[in-house]
Amino acid sequence: MRSGDLTTGAAKLQKSWKKLRERWEDTKPHWSDSVSREFEKNCLEKLEPQIIMTLDRMKALAALLGAAEHECER
Repeated sequence: MRSGDLTTGAAKLQKSWKKLRERWEDTKPHWSDSVSREFEKNCLEKLEPQIIMTLDRMKALAALLGAAEHECER
């Protein structure tokens, strides 16, 4: 990952989030009690909108950095 490269980090974050969600779905049939429901509600459900927002902002910032780099090369 080069300096200023947000694309690689965003891809890693997205892949990790997908993997976590898949593992959680695999776990749910084996762990189904009040603690698991609390974990899903207070951790996973709160993380998802934050991760989506972060990915959107990283994409926008990567575009701005790309445009700035292009302008500097002129």
